[in-house]
Amino acid sequence: MHRIIKVKKSLILLILPFVFFGQDNDKQNSYYDWFDKVLGKEHTGLYNGKQYVDLDVNRIYENKNAFFLSDKVMLGSVTYDGQTYYNIGMKYNLEKDMLLVALKSATTASTIQLISDKIEEFVIEDFRFKRVVGSFEEGDLINGFYQVLVENSSYSLLKKHKKNRRKIIQAGKLVSYKFVSDNSYILFVNQGFKKITTKADIINIYPIHKKEIKEFYEAYKRLRKSDPDQFMQRLFRRVINSSSL
Repeated sequence: MHRIIKVKKSLILLILPFVFFGQDNDKQNSYYDWFDKVLGKEHTGLYNGKQYVDLDVNRIYENKNAFFLSDKVMLGSVTYDGQTYYNIGMKYNLEKDMLLVALKSATTASTIQLISDKIEEFVIEDFRFKRVVGSFEEGDLINGFYQVLVENSSYSLLKKHKKNRRKIIQAGKLVSYKFVSDNSYILFVNQGFKKITTKADIINIYPIHKKEIKEFYEAYKRLRKSDPDQFMQRLFRRVINSSSL
């Protein structure tokens, strides 16, 4: 398998200077995908994981499953063990914080649970996630995948998607499960991680923008309730922008 991967990389390196000159990223991605098809994804490093079986598939209450966006396979890309794979079928389990890829060969179809420590980042339906390892100032450890909401040279605003399991019990018997969202935001700034839970948290980090932050919260109350992600993105892009502490 390693020999095949090396051959793939060597072929790409030989051809890249000629075919990639003046091409955009989408064109490059199509060439990488073409090589994967020629060599067969069953021969790539994505099989360096373990078989996944969904034991909850027939016990989900009102389609409130554990996955990001959908429990159906969606196309995306993943940087895994130092190599990026494009147009991969995948699902992201938010209860267990694990990425699953759907791979097909000529004879079989498999769902593989990738090894989290080997994942650098992935994109699913245009949502970008990266693996974060570190700790908060209070000492709590961070180790998992976070969606990148805003990123520049001064800070990264990140969102942790999480779903918790709830039991549905009827007539004294466990009938099914539903999964409830429990999301949160963090900020990576000045080489450290900070929790973003309230307006006061943001003001404490950026006291120079105290007035503007309060005014923004007042002006965009409805947006904060209807679309908290967009609210946070607008707040940081318009008010905080690329400010340093």
